[in-house]
Amino acid sequence: MSDPNWSESTLYGDDDRDDTPSSQRPPHDDDSLPDDLPPVQPPSAGMIVQLFLIPAVIVAAIVGVYALFGRLASQELDWRQLVTDVRSENPHVRWRGALGLAQMLDADRQRPSDSEKLAANPQVAQALSDLYGELIGLRQPTEDELKEIEFLSKALGRMQQPDVIAPVFLRGIDPKQEREIRKHSMIGLAMLAGTARDARIGFHQPEVVARVEDVSREADPLFRQQAAFALGVIGSQQSLSRLETLLDDPDQMVRVNSAIGFARNDKTDGVPVFSEVLEESTKWNLDPRNIQTVEDEATYFERSLMVRNTIKAVDQLRSHLSEDQHSELTTQLRTVSEDLQDPALRTEALGVLRQMEN
Repeated sequence: MSDPNWSESTLYGDDDRDDTPSSQRPPHDDDSLPDDLPPVQPPSAGMIVQLFLIPAVIVAAIVGVYALFGRLASQELDWRQLVTDVRSENPHVRWRGALGLAQMLDADRQRPSDSEKLAANPQVAQALSDLYGELIGLRQPTEDELKEIEFLSKALGRMQQPDVIAPVFLRGIDPKQEREIRKHSMIGLAMLAGTARDARIGFHQPEVVARVEDVSREADPLFRQQAAFALGVIGSQQSLSRLETLLDDPDQMVRVNSAIGFARNDKTDGVPVFSEVLEESTKWNLDPRNIQTVEDEATYFERSLMVRNTIKAVDQLRSHLSEDQHSELTTQLRTVSEDLQDPALRTEALGVLRQMEN
């Protein structure tokens, strides 16, 4: 922009001044300027926008489209290369490929639901399943190999290919396997059932349910707990029939997981278990400040998890409760929201209580 207070010498510099003697200069008369040479005006803001900003936006859009298609093509190449890496004889290359695919599966979950999902890709599912099968076939796996098994079980659990993946998890939960392998395989199987459920993919495979039922009859309470959770996620009539028996299991976590399985399927069969947990919770001294030992931490984690999941299940069942069930659970939630030592759990109970009272 020009400044009316600037002189010509200030605007252009001393080197541009006219040294022609005044006697040789033509008379200065504004009226003598030709009509077709109007005074020079600085460019307006609108002109600058037209000359620079609009073309820049167009160029940016073109670059963006190019980058998008380039990224999509790169992603297509990446997963194919990673699948090849997973099948490599080199253990370092193989594991690097598995990590890469797991990271892509994580990113895949953020993509729009109507886009093509890597989680539904049968080649990726088969490659990771083969690697998992190789790892669980090891005799006495090392600590690092157990970590790889844990990692892969969760990656496979996020995939939408139950027919491809379920068989390797069934191998993993075989009673002949080591306890850690069985534990991670049960977790992966439950995750796989949940993924299939969310994606509306059928997972009511009779063989899977039958094998999980067998696990639910074992002496180890950990496996009964995992089996009860998995049966509830599967949600078939066969699996819910088994959960009816597990509601009376001697282990409280098994009973809670069974009740949650019914709640997940909008059934109130487990309400007596929820009532039991809410009534007992105020006597458990669930205060994280009182944790002194590893055993204290484990007990706190297990009991706080039961209370939290019970509160969520009651919230889910609000519209399905009978009048008596609604009244009893409302009273118990009020007690929990006032007397429980854990502030986070009190807040969660209070939130559901307000919904129950509305």
